[in-house]
Amino acid sequence: MVAALPLGLIACATEPKVRPIPTTTPVLTTLRPELTTTTTEKIIQRMAYVVQPGDTLGKIAKGFGVTVADLMTENGKEDTILGIGETLFIPPASDGTSE
Repeated sequence: MVAALPLGLIACATEPKVRPIPTTTPVLTTLRPELTTTTTEKIIQRMAYVVQPGDTLGKIAKGFGVTVADLMTENGKEDTILGIGETLFIPPASDGTSE
């Protein structure tokens, strides 16, 4: 009975599964349509930076081309004290060079 094992199953398991490429735009469906919102506003992504030993707000701001004030505002900071390992979110550069 050992010889009765279908060898085709083993071959199928090693073949990559092919997924068709969608040709239409995905549609979000929800059970609560009254809670679904749509916006045409451009989404601005923020970079995250983890504070390293020796970092200062001035050094980080200069490295990303933003002001210390913008960096503090973006992160809700009232002082310039940083903790090693703290995550800071970098605002878009004020000169318009970043997207």
